[in-house]
Amino acid sequence: MNEPASPPTNAGASSSAYVFDKMQRVVKRRMPTLELIHERFARTARLTLFNMVRRAVEVEVKLPELKPYAAFVNAFPERTNINLVNIRPLRGVGCWIIDPQVVYITIDNMFGGEGKLPPKISTKEYTAIELRIIRRLVDSLLNEYEKAWKPVHEIKFDFLRQETSFQFARITDNEEMVLHCSFTVDINGRKGSVDLCIPFWVLEPIKTLLFSQMQAFQADDDSGWTDNLRSEVQSAQVAMVAVLARKHTTLGEVLSFNVGDLLPIELLDPVTVMVDGLPMIKGDYGVRNGRYAVKVTEIEHPVTFGQKPDERGFMSPQFRERPTTASPTESTSQRDTP
Repeated sequence: MNEPASPPTNAGASSSAYVFDKMQRVVKRRMPTLELIHERFARTARLTLFNMVRRAVEVEVKLPELKPYAAFVNAFPERTNINLVNIRPLRGVGCWIIDPQVVYITIDNMFGGEGKLPPKISTKEYTAIELRIIRRLVDSLLNEYEKAWKPVHEIKFDFLRQETSFQFARITDNEEMVLHCSFTVDINGRKGSVDLCIPFWVLEPIKTLLFSQMQAFQADDDSGWTDNLRSEVQSAQVAMVAVLARKHTTLGEVLSFNVGDLLPIELLDPVTVMVDGLPMIKGDYGVRNGRYAVKVTEIEHPVTFGQKPDERGFMSPQFRERPTTASPTESTSQRDTP
């Protein structure tokens, strides 16, 4: 007697549903560490691009997304600038997509334009000069992106080649999930995008690191930059004027002056020395080695001069009208007084 056939099992279907549900949860999760890396990259890339085009540059970061590779490819025109890079020590290839608008605006500014005319987007091949400028732009972005990753994980991006069609720049299968990172570049008011695509399986060894919570990176101490800034500030030229006399008069008297008139004055004691229009030094007027000189007796902050009634005439009107900030002790005593 034949036994009744057992009902078909749904083990395969339930397994596929579990995998799909798990992947959906991964797609929707935030990547705090990667977001911090991109914020750091945006700050440094802005300065790098400014040095290239000598125009105001802003770099805006968008949240990274996980999507199928086919969806990523379909979001771009048929012909675009694709830069393939090898990712070390991770095993795999990624690509950087440079928006033609970014290319046009960069080239326009580098050759003396202002980047205000609408970009002339065409399907023609890039010239040799344009390709060299794009390569320079990509190399600069790769360098800054590597620096942004360094506090988290040492990653190197080696440039491989440039393509204009995804048909010749296939980095993974259409069904595979990829990490899509997008940055909006604003050069002198004109916006374009720079996109990075990395197959998610390439990032599998550091996946836990990307999804973990990390504190913000501390800014690296750049002693060289600090020393250069201090040196440049200290070498700035300022004008010093020693006020030997001061006389109050009326507008009518000024209008009645003639060439040859004598104005009686009295030398000030002590003499006030102005530094770029602000009183900072008091001293005694005299002669040293046959030259007129002022011996410094007191150095004060310009605000201190503004607090003295006899010195307010030296202050510029906008400085005199500035409210004086009370000291913490004075503020406390004023609040405690009924």
